[in-house]
Amino acid sequence: MTSYLHEHFALALEIVRSLIEILILTTVFYYTWKLFRGTRGARVLAGFVFVLATLSLLSVAFHLKVIETLLGESSTFLLVALVIIFQPELRRMFAEVGSRPLFGSHRQQTEVIEAVISAIERLQQDGHGALIAFEREISYEPARETGTAIDAAVSDDLLATIFFPKTPLHDGGVIIAQNRIAVAAAIFPLTQAEGLQRALGLRHRAALGLSDETDAVVVVLSEETGIISLAYNGELRRPLTTDELRSQLIAILLQDKDDEKSLVAQLAS
Repeated sequence: MTSYLHEHFALALEIVRSLIEILILTTVFYYTWKLFRGTRGARVLAGFVFVLATLSLLSVAFHLKVIETLLGESSTFLLVALVIIFQPELRRMFAEVGSRPLFGSHRQQTEVIEAVISAIERLQQDGHGALIAFEREISYEPARETGTAIDAAVSDDLLATIFFPKTPLHDGGVIIAQNRIAVAAAIFPLTQAEGLQRALGLRHRAALGLSDETDAVVVVLSEETGIISLAYNGELRRPLTTDELRSQLIAILLQDKDDEKSLVAQLAS
C-alpha cells in the first residue's frame, strides 16, 4: 500500500513539475513575442522559429539523424546568433523593463490626461486636428522610427503648437510614453478593416491601425468636423465630448485591469 501511494505521489509530482515547466515556457514565449511585436525583428524571429520548428518536426517524424544531431549540437551557436541578430531589440527590451516603475504614478498620469484634454479643447476651438497615442505595454517601433524624437513633458501649449497647421511636425501623430511626449510626426499603420465609414479620414484609419497592432489608446480630433474620437482595441468610439473622453482615458489608463473592461464597456454603451 505504501509503495502504491508513493508511486502515485511521484507521478502526481512529475505532472505538477511538467505543468510548471510548460507554464514558465509559455509565459516566457508570450512576453518575448509581446516585446518584439511591432519591431522589424519580429518577422525575423517568427521566420527563425518557424524554420527551426519545421526542421525539428521533420527530424523526429522521419528519423533524420544528421539534422537532429546538428540541431542538438548547435544550440549554443543558435543562442549566440539570436543575441547578435536581435541585439537592438534586446537592448530596448531590457531598457523598458529596467525603466518601468514598480508602482505607476496616478497623479502624473492624471496631469498628462488633463493636458491632453486641454490641448484638444484649444485645437477644437481653433478648427485644427490632432492624433495623439498613449503608448502602453506594446510599442510600435516603425512609428517611432518615422517620427521626430522629442522627449518632452506633456503640456497643452506644446501639443497645440505641434498640431498647428503648416508647422513641420503637424502631420502624423504624437506618441506619449511614460508620461512624456516621446515622438511627434509619427506615421501610424493604416487599418485594414473593411466597412468603415467613408467620412473617416487618414487620422481615424491610422488611429484604428495602431490600436489593431498594439494596446495603445489613440485620441483623434477631426480637423473638418471637430468631432473627438477614441480608438482602442481595434474599436473607434465617436463622437465624444471632452468629459466623455476624460472618463474613458481614466477608465483605460488608470483603472485596474479587472475594472478596465467593465468600465470601458459601460462608457461605450
